[in-house]
Amino acid sequence: MNTKFSGLSSSPLQQPATPLWQSAGLPASSGISLINAIQKGFPVDSISRLNDELGWPKMVLLEVMGINERNFARRKAGNGLLKSDESERVARLVRTIDAATDLFEGDRMAALEWITRPAPALAGSRPLELLSSEAGAVEVNRLIGRLEYGVFS
Repeated sequence: MNTKFSGLSSSPLQQPATPLWQSAGLPASSGISLINAIQKGFPVDSISRLNDELGWPKMVLLEVMGINERNFARRKAGNGLLKSDESERVARLVRTIDAATDLFEGDRMAALEWITRPAPALAGSRPLELLSSEAGAVEVNRLIGRLEYGVFS
């Protein structure tokens, strides 16, 4: 099993005042505004904002979003925008963390703890590990939905 996420901690965080998508500077959590922003490309500083909000190492965020450090530096030095596929992965991560935060009744610290621990319902994988693919994110979000409604199987 992959242990690259085992050292993540949510301890430096306090209760969030706003959803993560707002803190990251995204235009919306869904809808046409989000689609248009993804197609245009999110600002590179959305990664820094996520880093500040989550307290995770930037390298972990980049890895989950499938962005290597060289490309990140290139985007930052260039037009300051992520590519649309990179922006889509940022939105996927934010959407899933916000859904997990809702599951834990607004407690982002509990949500981040859950997302970094092995989940028996995901064959022992950490939800965060699965967010690198759309199929994995769908499974994590299905699990969140089942847990919200008390369906544990």
